[in-house]
Amino acid sequence: MADYLMILLGTALVNNVVLVRFLGLCPFMGVSTKLDTALGMGLATAFVLSLASAASWLLEHYILVPLDIGFLRILSFILVVAALVQFIEMVMRKFSPKLYRL
Repeated sequence: MADYLMILLGTALVNNVVLVRFLGLCPFMGVSTKLDTALGMGLATAFVLSLASAASWLLEHYILVPLDIGFLRILSFILVVAALVQFIEMVMRKFSPKLYRL
């Protein structure tokens, strides 16, 4: 029984993806009062994460590794994510003003 309690405690507090990695924190805390806005923000977050992972992989394998500039990895990944977030923000402002205002 103690093992199950430790697994539950470890999953809820120590290995919680939202708390540890801060992935999807905006849809989790910011707009979770209404289903439609939370769903829209969650889909936007999933879209950004998908595009960011693909763009980061391309950047890593075709630019950073061949040029031997792996020390710029974190900075370049942050720039990729920031650019994609700004792009999605502009798209949301144009096509979903209600979601953008939140």
